[in-house]
Amino acid sequence: MYVLGLDVGGTSSRALVIDADGRRAGYGVAGGGNPAAHGNAVAVANIGLALRQALHRIDPAPVAGAVIGMAGAGALDRLVFDPMWASAGLRVRPRLTGDLGIAFAAGTAEPRGTVLIAGTGAIAARIEDGEPVMIADGLGWLLGDQGSGFWLGRQAARAAAHALSRGEAGGTLTRLVVDALLEGEPLPRARRTAGQDGEAGRTAAEELRELAIKLVVRAQSRPTLELARLAPLVSRAAAEGDPVALEIASTAARLLCETVAEVRPADETSPIVLAGSVLTGEGPVGPAVRERLGAATVLAGDGAGAAAWLAGREAFGWDPATAARLHARIVSGA
Repeated sequence: MYVLGLDVGGTSSRALVIDADGRRAGYGVAGGGNPAAHGNAVAVANIGLALRQALHRIDPAPVAGAVIGMAGAGALDRLVFDPMWASAGLRVRPRLTGDLGIAFAAGTAEPRGTVLIAGTGAIAARIEDGEPVMIADGLGWLLGDQGSGFWLGRQAARAAAHALSRGEAGGTLTRLVVDALLEGEPLPRARRTAGQDGEAGRTAAEELRELAIKLVVRAQSRPTLELARLAPLVSRAAAEGDPVALEIASTAARLLCETVAEVRPADETSPIVLAGSVLTGEGPVGPAVRERLGAATVLAGDGAGAAAWLAGREAFGWDPATAARLHARIVSGA
């Protein structure tokens, strides 16, 4: 017998099959499967691709349980999803759940605690019995997602645009943003350019202000959430000591910790799970958040592993000791 776990996000869909001893039997990865981000047709196609990869060497009939973690699971059109699921040969009906419980289970086998996710968006939740009972932020790029990857990218673009509009070349972060958005267009030097027929040319400050306009136009002509792709530039610039990037990273850490404080009492001692690329990847925000929280934190492992672990706990009836022992193996990918 097997169980199946799927972790479906905006950028990737991952599926894992395990047996009753927690051993991995199949794994699949495909593109984003969030219907709110990609539409149901594309989302279901990507989920199906990850599913087929995971089941490639496995008879799907003995799959006894399945858990799918997905933000905004209610947006999934079952009229599109169910035929794909059935075509994979699966007889078990999957349990759809939100991404908060999956992210928390990716970090700990404990039933209660706090989870903070900072990827493209940002959200925190207090978890009881594996389910969120109080949520903070997660309000989207326009109204919230403070400290998220999108927030970092927008702050980077904003800082670069403001510096250029003042006629200043800025530092490392400005250069990186210009390179990313304007395909390496060089920053003018501090000189007056030569004009035609002996006329006075433009100053470097005037050229920088013109560059600011180009930057703004380019940033606003792209899909809004693409600004999240600038988030790694903050980490790169901060590593080189750019003061603007360091300030942006510090502010992001403060905002994320304030989000946690909305759902976690000050005297709470249960674990805090950190998930999402901003917190688990390279860069200054994750370490700053851990330092500011001043509490025991753990980084989330594989979300598909967490979903499979939850499915196994339900289908195989593992006792608490067995579930705890298998947890680390399943979510770490060992």
